[in-house]
Amino acid sequence: MVTCPITGIEIRAETGRTVFEGGFRPFFLLAGLYAAVSIIAWVPLVHGHYLIETALPLPYWHGHEMVFGFGAAALAGFLLTAVPNWTGGGPVRGWRLALLASVWLLGRIAAWISGASALPFAVIDLAFLPLLTALIAPGIIVRNARRNGVFVVLLALLWAANAAVHLDALGVIVAARWGLGLGIAILLVAISVIGGRVVPAFTIGGMRMAGTPVAIVPRPHLDMVAIASVAGTGLLEAAGAPDSAVGAMAALAASANAIRLAGWQGWRTFRVPLVWVLHVGYAWLVAGFALKALAAFELVPANAALHALTAGAAGTMILAIMTRASLGHTGRPLRANLATTISYLLVTLGAAMRVAGAFFDGTLGQELVGFSGMTWAAGFLVFTAAYAPILLGRRIDGRPG
Repeated sequence: MVTCPITGIEIRAETGRTVFEGGFRPFFLLAGLYAAVSIIAWVPLVHGHYLIETALPLPYWHGHEMVFGFGAAALAGFLLTAVPNWTGGGPVRGWRLALLASVWLLGRIAAWISGASALPFAVIDLAFLPLLTALIAPGIIVRNARRNGVFVVLLALLWAANAAVHLDALGVIVAARWGLGLGIAILLVAISVIGGRVVPAFTIGGMRMAGTPVAIVPRPHLDMVAIASVAGTGLLEAAGAPDSAVGAMAALAASANAIRLAGWQGWRTFRVPLVWVLHVGYAWLVAGFALKALAAFELVPANAALHALTAGAAGTMILAIMTRASLGHTGRPLRANLATTISYLLVTLGAAMRVAGAFFDGTLGQELVGFSGMTWAAGFLVFTAAYAPILLGRRIDGRPG
């Protein structure tokens, strides 16, 4: 039996079986750890302090691992946990979950040692999303395709985007930039869909538990515009539309999602970290699309928009959902301890510094990029250290899962 020095939570000897009792367990742990490790390795790598041989040029490799490594792991953890609740079916667990996690892990190892061996990397990495889809799609299609079938479509598109990156590495087509852009767009659509469900629901529930209930009025037509404009921006970029069209759609996405966010009353939540972090994450989505609209007209650096949407929106929303789901699905009180709050602040600060770094050239810009990466990674290291005992240990209420 081991005790975590941060949380004081004990890890029991049977954790080898427990970790494969629910999809959130291995994939949230792997996502948190990989987010930290990959960025800690990336900062000195991008500054030329060491070199690795990969099948992709280093900037594309970095983007690929954040989207199809970190992002895909977090999405898998969410879907493997949410789909059984949506469909009323049993969770994916045991050897099937272990196999899926092993395929993801082998893909990450291949990414780091691929060198000139692009084909084995492609074969291993491209196996993950179809396997995930095979595990969750049947229940969705049979029981609630109308509401949640969008996630099957998103997984198929995410696989196609990943395939485009690998085909570029294999020398078949020139599509790595296109594939990465599409992959990011798909993750942002997923955030807009999932955020529209969890942010208001968790705000209502969290504020009720805090003793200050709020009422949030559903606005389905606004939700449709908000999600469609996020998807539309990605589709226009993928189709190579003029910058002015992309900028106009991004401005619509920023506006619609800002109105949506305002209706969720985030200003009331500052005393409840598990709730306010969701609002901060969604605010990054709004800021990112506003910056993207400005970047389309060359008013701000495109890199600022990119990292507001990735390090900011994706990073914060993923962390927010991983912490809350890990607590809730292990029977623990839905309260953020000090380590959880620190992880939120570090990831938010790291994202803010990365966006700021895009506006500066020379030494200052490089230093901001370096500091931002280490700060962002530190947030996920804190999460991993604090939540490993939770994810590896049994539910405290004795229920399975």
